[in-house]
Amino acid sequence: MNLQDITSTDTGRKVKIRLARGIGSGTGKTGGRGSKGEGSRTGGKLNKGPLFEGGQFPFWMRLPKRGFSNVATRVAYVAIQLTDALKRVKGDVISADTLQAAGLIGNNQLPKLVAGTDAKLKRKLDVQVKATASVKAAVEAAGGKVA
Repeated sequence: MNLQDITSTDTGRKVKIRLARGIGSGTGKTGGRGSKGEGSRTGGKLNKGPLFEGGQFPFWMRLPKRGFSNVATRVAYVAIQLTDALKRVKGDVISADTLQAAGLIGNNQLPKLVAGTDAKLKRKLDVQVKATASVKAAVEAAGGKVA
């Protein structure tokens, strides 16, 4: 038995082509990318996205823009269920600071209390954040107040 008689088992994997390793490799110099142009550059030809039109002014930019958008002025609230707030907040005051301390909201987020599956309260609450009508009714029924 000699070394040339030993065969490796077929793993089913394709051997990776080693690019730009000299003239004798067959993929030397330009590494199989050809010469010059966008395709020879890093990031060229691929990953342009479905809306790329080869440098032509894109269709979606040619269309007229109409309608209303409140993106610049909208106020986004983080919906927090009342049951979650009752579990995590200690004390009888629910404010933005107490919700943030409990880890229910992050910095610069505006909370809004919404009624969960169980909106019945057993304690008086002082709610100082925005709340839905059902939360207001539940808090006021328990003797609390909503600012």
